[in-house]
Order: sequence, then structure tokens, then C-alpha cells
Amino acid sequence: MNYTIEKRIFSIYQNPLTASNLIIAHESGNPNNTGPNSLENEVSYMQRNWQNAFVSHWVGGGGKIIQVANTGKVQWGVGPKANGYAYAQVELARTNSRTIFEQDYKAYVWLLQKLALEAGIPCKLNSGTNVHDKGIKTHSWVSKNVGGTDHTDPDGYLASWGISQARFRQDIEAGLSSLPPLASAPGTFLLHRVVKGETLWGLSRKYGTTPATLKRLNQLSSDLILIGQQLKVRQY
Repeated sequence: MNYTIEKRIFSIYQNPLTASNLIIAHESGNPNNTGPNSLENEVSYMQRNWQNAFVSHWVGGGGKIIQVANTGKVQWGVGPKANGYAYAQVELARTNSRTIFEQDYKAYVWLLQKLALEAGIPCKLNSGTNVHDKGIKTHSWVSKNVGGTDHTDPDGYLASWGISQARFRQDIEAGLSSLPPLASAPGTFLLHRVVKGETLWGLSRKYGTTPATLKRLNQLSSDLILIGQQLKVRQY
């Protein structure tokens, strides 16, 4: 299964990392936001309140993935002692639907694996005891081993749907072999939502491609793009 990553990068400055050692697995912790629009609600709330906390990706809404901040730079999601070591931090929006959860969970595991591969981080869950032990870590692992935060997600939410930490570890680690190579996963696209002032030429420079390629990917007959339009900017 391949997934599309919709890119809605917030206009914020991100400091450089100390080291790219960790991928952090979160969940929203919001029991009051479990309906069909929970993903969009969480992304909108984070965009309004990023000064308090922000991550790189959100997953929800039946397996949708939205990127809201750059990877490989500091995000404020897991406390001051670990933020500088987290290549990416992924939040899982809550749902009250088992069908939606199962779709979300598969996308969540896939994304955590993909980001680890991208950063050269082992697909090992909660191994080691400090920020120099590379791997995928839950927020609860950081609270227990590193400090600077006291959150215990995503353990409880996953458990509420029957996903134990042992099962989560198994899915993260055993599923690695089923991931397609990043450069040869047909049908997987990076998406960009157009904002004021952007042009097709400028986007082609930003994403290392050409206007002609962007026009072909998006079946455009001219160079005209509109604010709010969602464009495919890269194919994996």
C-alpha cells in the first residue's frame, strides 16, 4: 500500500537539529475530537497554536497524511530534551470508528517506517535509553527515559483499539521488508497547496523539477495556478 503525503507546511522558522536520531510517534490525546473531521480540526488547531507545539506530520481521516512542518529541523512536540534529536514527529488523530482507525493505523506505521528509512534511522521501536540510541520512539518512551515531558502517548489510545506495545513493535519492525523502495513506489505523490504569490516556475525550482513536469503531473493546460489549489509536485 502506498500513500499520498499532502504538504501544508506552516510558515514558521525551524532551528537546525543537534542530530537526526529519532522518529517520534504521538497521538493527539484529544478525546473530544473523534469525528469525521478530526484530522482537519487537529491540523487547523496546530496551525493557530504552533507557538505552543507542532510536529512534522499528522495522520487520520481514514489513512490520510498531512505534512505541516519540515523534517530534519526542530519541531516542538516531545519536550526540550528530545526535540533537537527528532528528525520527524508524527501525530495520530483520534477517531470513534474502527474502520477509520484501522486505515489510520496502517498509514501511521507506514509513515513512521518511511521517515526512518529516509533519515537512515533503524526501524526499531523504543530501543535504548537515551537520545543517542537511534530509532523510532513513542512519546511515552521519551517521558520515561529522557524527561522534559510527561506524556504517555500513543500507548493508551492504541491499546483502546487492541494494539499493544508488543504488537506495535512487531508492526514497526516486521513490516519493514514490505515497504517499497522510496524512489520506485508508483502512484505515491508529494502534494503542495498553493498560497498567494506562488508560481509554477517558482514551485518547480523549490521541488527540483520543471514547469513542464508539474503541468504533466497535474494535467495543466497552462502555467496558471490558483490559491488553494492542490498540486502534485513529486512522484516517488
